[in-house]
Amino acid sequence: MRFLMFTGQGSQFVGMGKDLYDNFDIVKQTFNRANKALGFDLKSLMFEGPEDKLTLTAFAQPAILTVSLAIYDLVKSETDFDFDVAAGHSLGEYSALVAADALDFEDAVYAVHKRGEFMQEAVPEGVGAMAAIITDKHEEIEKLCLGVAKNFENGYCQIANYNAKNQVIVSGYKEGVEKVSQLASERGLGKVIPLNVSAPFHCALMEPVKDKMAKVLEKIEFRKPQRPVVENTKSEIIGESARIRDYLISQITDPVRWTDNVQKAIEFGCDEFVEFGPKNVLSSMLKRQMRKGNINYVVDLKSYNGYKDKV
Repeated sequence: MRFLMFTGQGSQFVGMGKDLYDNFDIVKQTFNRANKALGFDLKSLMFEGPEDKLTLTAFAQPAILTVSLAIYDLVKSETDFDFDVAAGHSLGEYSALVAADALDFEDAVYAVHKRGEFMQEAVPEGVGAMAAIITDKHEEIEKLCLGVAKNFENGYCQIANYNAKNQVIVSGYKEGVEKVSQLASERGLGKVIPLNVSAPFHCALMEPVKDKMAKVLEKIEFRKPQRPVVENTKSEIIGESARIRDYLISQITDPVRWTDNVQKAIEFGCDEFVEFGPKNVLSSMLKRQMRKGNINYVVDLKSYNGYKDKV
């Protein structure tokens, strides 16, 4: 059984998807659909930059979704590809819902553009921060976040992503994230890597985004997924359309429990894992956990040519 994974934010780069765009009409069609749905030239920004604009959440999110689903459209049209379960990391959940025919592409690309705008507005640039901590001591990091939030002004932070058995992401006020990072390093809890992001995602600082996104999502039609989709925050299977909006709202402030998402797919019986997106972020993490697993990805023309014969 095959688990389809869609990349999240942070994988954007200038030139993303261009080699596939230059070689396949169906990829061109997906990019053109995105431009039309958004009302501006996302494709040129993706191919030409500037990088600092593409990195902004309002543009990075629709760009990543567009490349991810362009790859899905390509692989689906050129091979016998199908999947049994899908999930996406954060904004990738929207891509998974499109692949499962629960959401139209045009609605998804518009929604994540607005999602990105609202997230950027919620916290002024420079006020929030995020950092990756390479550690398997998740409970210790949770306690560290609680202590810093309690004892330091502007110290609020929390774990935003449980990405792997040996990696979590901390998100919150810049002062809080920096203090947690300092203490984690001093106490030997793990290696800290500051992240170059424009907002602190998946934490309570994103609370103002929820009402705004609710108004966007209430105008969008959702359908029952044609394949099981694992949602991010509780790793529940999205089986009906009625709860999709609630899941998408919850993940704005709640942690992404990606390790649980993967475990859910394994419990479902999945033994092949394939990632579609601009970079092979999820599959790389998974390979470090499952060294003998059947793990694949398609991110560009070279990886597409390598994968299509395996389908």
